Amino acid sequence: MGAFRLLLAVLVAVSHMGVTFSGLNPGVVAVISFLIISGFVMTSLIERNYSSTGKIASFYLDRALRLYPQFLFYFIASCIVVHVLMPGSAPDLELTVPRVAASLSMVPLGFYMFGVSSLWILPPAWSLGLEMCFYLVIPFLLIFKWRGAAFALSVGVFVLACFGYINTDYYGYRLLPGVLFMFLCGSYLYKANSRGMAVVAATTIGAGLLFAAIMAGVIERQPYNAEVTLGTALGIPAVYWLSRLKYHRVDEFLGNLSYGVFLNHFVLIYALHGFWSGTYDAAIILGVLLVAFSLSYLTYYCIERPALKLRHRLRAGVRAGATETRSAEALL
Repeated sequence: MGAFRLLLAVLVAVSHMGVTFSGLNPGVVAVISFLIISGFVMTSLIERNYSSTGKIASFYLDRALRLYPQFLFYFIASCIVVHVLMPGSAPDLELTVPRVAASLSMVPLGFYMFGVSSLWILPPAWSLGLEMCFYLVIPFLLIFKWRGAAFALSVGVFVLACFGYINTDYYGYRLLPGVLFMFLCGSYLYKANSRGMAVVAATTIGAGLLFAAIMAGVIERQPYNAEVTLGTALGIPAVYWLSRLKYHRVDEFLGNLSYGVFLNHFVLIYALHGFWSGTYDAAIILGVLLVAFSLSYLTYYCIERPALKLRHRLRAGVRAGATETRSAEALL
């Protein structure tokens, strides 16, 4: 799934440069696939290494070592770029000690809409706050077998949001109660049994029908409800199929670039705004992406890869060098 994850990061990046497809935001569609992948990978990681309550703290440390190294680098880089090249701008005004401290703790990034952190210092990072919230609950859902109940409750919240009874953007896309079932679709795909496959198949069909109804005007178009339902309908079968492909070194390499591109493209956008205020044409977008790939290559090998060794030391029972393990580790 490495190449797929890089494609998703690229879709997020181009969406932030104003690219849409038939009026749909490709970045939102891509984020839903990221959630499904996360559910798949975290279930694999917990079942193989952290499958008891006594190991949950180690799981949290594992996840912090995964997310923080590159995040800290690009967050600090964004602060510098914003302050030096965009003085007095909305992002620059967010550079206060309380906002920066809250954002650095990551979880509050997922609650920016309540004023507890900054959205504008590194905008794509709000979803890392959502990821961290998922990490906090998934060990308990798996260990205590609460996954089915959590799935049903989350679907209920999402339906209310999709129809506009509660804030569609927040509860249908950005906050865990309404999107937990998307993570859990990925979880059900890992070692899927007949019950799990029935759940994800029904979810795929339901999401596809909701998307069709929204686009046909039967259901009122609300912020991102079309993109989220489309992302769910497309993301589940994509993850199912890709998770069954064999490990390939090129795929792993491309996947290693995805997290850096996801984080660094907005730093590059801010840097570009510091010198230029034109519109994004194809050449500018391509240039930003090429620089994003190059930076991601450097930060993966110089910053994230050393932390990778620490993460692996936490894990028990990982078979070093095995093809299955290497394929999984490329995602973890």
